[in-house]
Amino acid sequence: MATSTSGMGQVLARAGHTSDPWGRYYTTPIVSQSLVDRIEVAKPKLVLELGSGSGSLCTAAATRWHKAQLVTVDVDSRAPKALDADMVGTGRRHSHYVHDVLDAALSDKIGLAPGTVDVAVCNPPYIRPKWRSDFGKILEDAGLSGTLASLHDAGADLLFLAQNLRLLRKNGKLGLILPDGLITAERFSGVRKTLLRQHLIEQVVQLPRGVFKGTEAQTYLAVLSKSAGETNQVTLRQMDSDGQLSVPIEILQEAAVKRLDFTFHARVVSPQRSGEGPMRMSVRQALTDVVRGTVCSSSISAFPAPVFHLGDFSEPLGEHAVRVVPKRFALSERKAQQMLEEARLALPGDILLARVGRSLEDRLALVVHGPCVISDCIFALRAMDEHRERLYRFFDSDLGRHALASSAHGVAARFMSKTNLFEIQF
Repeated sequence: MATSTSGMGQVLARAGHTSDPWGRYYTTPIVSQSLVDRIEVAKPKLVLELGSGSGSLCTAAATRWHKAQLVTVDVDSRAPKALDADMVGTGRRHSHYVHDVLDAALSDKIGLAPGTVDVAVCNPPYIRPKWRSDFGKILEDAGLSGTLASLHDAGADLLFLAQNLRLLRKNGKLGLILPDGLITAERFSGVRKTLLRQHLIEQVVQLPRGVFKGTEAQTYLAVLSKSAGETNQVTLRQMDSDGQLSVPIEILQEAAVKRLDFTFHARVVSPQRSGEGPMRMSVRQALTDVVRGTVCSSSISAFPAPVFHLGDFSEPLGEHAVRVVPKRFALSERKAQQMLEEARLALPGDILLARVGRSLEDRLALVVHGPCVISDCIFALRAMDEHRERLYRFFDSDLGRHALASSAHGVAARFMSKTNLFEIQF
């Protein structure tokens, strides 16, 4: 077993409070086995795991591919002990290296030539490393340097993905566990577009929340073949809390660039035929404007007018009741004119939705009594008169709440973008 040392821990930003010091959430055996099972390779010669941690993925790979040479790399010097315990008596050929996974010269340091790995499995840490020049080279070599508005937006998930691509051979398989950002966030649409055009993304499996101890973050299994042709169609599935997989759905490349999560695409229903009720339409088609508040939560207490915020939404009142903004938030005409210079206002008739929050789909209100100041956590939807009631009733229904929940994204705090809101069909 060869080892080397490096100070990756010194260059990483602060990890999450419920992860370990390197921002890792450890993979459970059922998730590890499910990821390895998704990788369609019969007899790989060389299997790699970067950021091996306790070795759950590597162990699952060793169980399936008995004759493969296994190589693991982790910055944590304690990782080899757990790995060795799993490998004792198995007869597997296993080499472990204690080294910085995001070293641009990693292949030289561990004696593994680029483009030689048959299968790579990886569960990247949930952390944003402090930028260094190595990262630019890793992204450039993987063909991903032009996919972000700023290279400093690259998190460990993207950097680990890129490092794996550098080491994989052509048609080699990569199985990843990814957080919500790379799968659904708009700022990563360029990454998804590039991956879909340069590689064959075979499938993405949406995991249940809470599958990793200590976090409710939404995560996914993803499998791709390096440089195996452009992806024209992707298979999406969802795993339930018992580990059972849903019936697959297929989406085309254009839809996959937007998002790759099962729940979002599964709710898309074909427009109804005439005679079956109102035709479905997008939220964008029903609106004349969307206003996002500008008062941040830390400024609410000192603001010179009451500010409607997340905690001011009322609970659902019943099937036919309407949740309205309380009168105490309504401004007089004179006060409203004064506030226009300091904040964005919601007007009577506007439908208010939460823009952020774990339960944003449950927050709904109608402005009735007068203009009101809204916080930057809230959208005010200005609907056409003929669509207002129908749109409100939709968001107050189980179907509407599901649409909002599946359109929101985010690893920790969930949030809704205007683009995702506009695409909801009702």
